[in-house]
Amino acid sequence: MSDRHPAGMPSWVDLATTDVEGALDFYSAVMDWEYERDPTGEINYVMAVVDGRPAAGIFDMPPELLSEGVPPCWNVYVTVEDADEFASRVVVAGGAVMRPAVDMPEPGPNAAGRMVIAADPTGAVFCTWAPITAIGAGIVNAPGAFTWAEVATHDNDTAAQFYGQLFGWEAGTMEDMPDSPTVFTLGGKPVASTSAMPLPEGVPPHWRVSFGAADVDAACATAEAEGGSVIVPPFDWGPGRMATVADPAGAMFDLVTLTDWPE
Repeated sequence: MSDRHPAGMPSWVDLATTDVEGALDFYSAVMDWEYERDPTGEINYVMAVVDGRPAAGIFDMPPELLSEGVPPCWNVYVTVEDADEFASRVVVAGGAVMRPAVDMPEPGPNAAGRMVIAADPTGAVFCTWAPITAIGAGIVNAPGAFTWAEVATHDNDTAAQFYGQLFGWEAGTMEDMPDSPTVFTLGGKPVASTSAMPLPEGVPPHWRVSFGAADVDAACATAEAEGGSVIVPPFDWGPGRMATVADPAGAMFDLVTLTDWPE
């Protein structure tokens, strides 16, 4: 892992949930996560750790989201060089700024980074991260770590144009799979995709995340034993095996076992 993720790279994920303590127990069992808390107790943002490196975050869903009926969900962050400059381009590209640039967790040179919450033209919400003292994930593409992000939307072409304009992503398809989802690349490296599954009627566009698992089938069995649900049972897929799971509060994510883990 380098000391900084490239601009345009999905680099962090976190969970907004209605039950932080329950989530800690669930993901510890399923992902084998350990945790780091704010030693002062002032910030209720828990860091999930894999092999001693930051892997994801878990926090209480803000009251304003609860009042809007937003369910527990995983959020995707993309690295940018300048959060304020990025925010100024979102509307021009056809999206919306949901929360202007703000230092997190608090303003100042020692903040972890500067965040923007935005929505693409199809309505899928995502975040960006301009690092100050924290780059995002310290481990990816490994069991227990963030491995992939995909946008589920009714309009892949509009989404592809938007993200290409903002992040420099190029849209294509998987080699030898002309009917595959749109795959976004940055500098020739795959970084994200559209969803392979059609978006069900009534489900709003959204981003979803995948985590590595040493054994997808075993992880699904553990998820069910810990109060979660297996939404899509394990199946063989291209470079490995995957499944879709929901935690006890309803936040969905994918689990992936790869034949060859990329660096």
